[in-house]
Amino acid sequence: MIKVDYTSLNVLERKLLDSTKECIQHNSTVSITELSTQLDVSTSKISKFVRKMGFESFKQYKKFLISGQTESPPIKPSDELQRISEYIANFDDNLAHDFWLKIKDCNKLIIYGLGPSFICADYFAYRLRIFSDVFTLATNEITTVRNADNKDTKLLVLSTTGLFQSFDDELSGLNYKEIIFLFEEFRYFPKLQKNTLFYLTNSSGNSTLKPYEKSRTLFFIFLEEIIQKFIPNH
Repeated sequence: MIKVDYTSLNVLERKLLDSTKECIQHNSTVSITELSTQLDVSTSKISKFVRKMGFESFKQYKKFLISGQTESPPIKPSDELQRISEYIANFDDNLAHDFWLKIKDCNKLIIYGLGPSFICADYFAYRLRIFSDVFTLATNEITTVRNADNKDTKLLVLSTTGLFQSFDDELSGLNYKEIIFLFEEFRYFPKLQKNTLFYLTNSSGNSTLKPYEKSRTLFFIFLEEIIQKFIPNH
């Protein structure tokens, strides 16, 4: 790390800064000896000045000045950041509104998620308890899901891929008022046709990652938008 200290320079050193900067930016290959000749200043004085500025050597100082002339190559955002940006740019508020109506129209809501999806479920339940009148419970236990089965209760299942664990058998025979699935990735599940399915994207996602390795960022964005619809005057 380097600390460049301009504040400690006196008037003459500031003039030397301007002079050396002009020469080096004009000729990036200039040596300290050539620079001392051009400026009529001893090499020792230049070296002392450079060290006072916070650099280890004239070479490092020169590199610092030259770096300001060239544009650094643009840093490419990560694939995940690009994915999030595209999702926000194409956010479907109609889908969010339909989802909000489903949540709003229930007295009790059980939110079921496994692995990282349970963290999203717990967050959503916490926010719903603050801003809505819906009785909400988040769980990652199938026994809780089965014990809470009731005609006046809805079940919301969060799953990025739908592939981590089969819901076909796990949720069969339940009599909830409605079972709603929120998936991130677009995938056809023929045995879930009796339920309501929401998909956040029309992509099948990154096949190189296992379900538990995948980001849940889109869940948080979407679910927070649902919460915003519960907040008065928003």
